[in-house]
Amino acid sequence: MKEMLYKLCQDAFNEAYKQSNLYQQSEEFKEIESNKSLQILHAQRSRYWIESLAEILLVYIRENYIQEHEYSAFYRGNQENRKFLGLNEFLFDIVVARMREFITARDSQNSEPKFEKLKAIEQIVWLVESEFQLKNSKALLIDMNKLAVGKAKNKLFVMSLDIGSNINQWAEKMLSELTKGDDANIYLAKIPHPANWEKTTSSDILILQIS
Repeated sequence: MKEMLYKLCQDAFNEAYKQSNLYQQSEEFKEIESNKSLQILHAQRSRYWIESLAEILLVYIRENYIQEHEYSAFYRGNQENRKFLGLNEFLFDIVVARMREFITARDSQNSEPKFEKLKAIEQIVWLVESEFQLKNSKALLIDMNKLAVGKAKNKLFVMSLDIGSNINQWAEKMLSELTKGDDANIYLAKIPHPANWEKTTSSDILILQIS
């Protein structure tokens, strides 16, 4: 599982980097004031990372899990889920879940349902929280806490690769402490900060299994 996740994170990073390069060439980016351009570029890279990872996880699950089940990915940029749940994301940066259909209360009284079926999350396969702020223990801890209170088969916390900083070991220890007793597969990913994408590659990504 760890090796698979490493490959999926590499693919997501490469796709996000590709999208950010296209964005840098766009007229929209060229019109941004120069003093704001880097900040906006880094924010866009974070967004592309979430979108790419969510879609890549979803494709993997659809191809490798029980085929008769329906799976969906929830994240801020996904408009598809709005039509049946009224929202794009679901409490976390990424939720990849097995879905189930239900009939309405009105249809429960009919032998032949007539109304639109409802959809709901039956089981969460992946919960992901991603926090790229450097040397910010509080921001990391808040998002780790989100994972700790969620229920899923697999959980992933993503942080910036911060070489030489003691926050790396601190984050590993905190995630382990917060999820102690959790029966999920819990992983920590360290990827290059959006400001460093030009100087790094997907091979710099680190994946640790916490439990």
